[in-house]
Amino acid sequence: MKLRDRENMLTLGLFLGGTAIVAALALALVSQLTAEPISKARKENRAKAFRRLSLPEFDQLGEPVEVDGVIFYPVKNKATIVGFIGQGSVAGYGGEIELLVGFKGDGKITAVQVLRHKETPGLGANVCDRKFQRTIYNLFAKAPEVPENRWLDQFNSRDSADRGKWKISKDGGHLIYLTGATVTSRAIAGGVDKICAAFCSGILNGMEKQ
Repeated sequence: MKLRDRENMLTLGLFLGGTAIVAALALALVSQLTAEPISKARKENRAKAFRRLSLPEFDQLGEPVEVDGVIFYPVKNKATIVGFIGQGSVAGYGGEIELLVGFKGDGKITAVQVLRHKETPGLGANVCDRKFQRTIYNLFAKAPEVPENRWLDQFNSRDSADRGKWKISKDGGHLIYLTGATVTSRAIAGGVDKICAAFCSGILNGMEKQ
């Protein structure tokens, strides 16, 4: 190899190395600058979702407790526990689906919310998202605070003790599912079942023994 070729390769290597270092530093800086806003936004979204779980009126959350990979927040009103919020995750079609399930003190489900997902827009996302659909019949109506979602709302008022029985109709159960989004529908059913199982074994049983 000629001396000039070696010099060119060395120069190119130094240039590429310097570019990589600058890019890495820039990415690290951007990550550091955006970490706090992202964390704040996630906390705000979670707090908003908590308020949309149709729980009894509450003014504070107790210390979280983890049971079988599910985090539970006692919901208190004037220091008295009036319900619980279960937060867990399950694998969906496009990635992890993070779920919230509200419980009354007797174990009845108040509502189910999807906190975060990566499901396909127009398919699996329809099972997860709560969006108010404008039509000619409700064009001027006020959007509800908690828009309906037939796939999530079918869990409302069910008893958490019925865990293990919840499957979509395609799997022999009685839960409805969205055609074309079977994996997402099945994941939601399994995720709620998982959270309910942890609630019954770790929270409800503990309350009954007190």
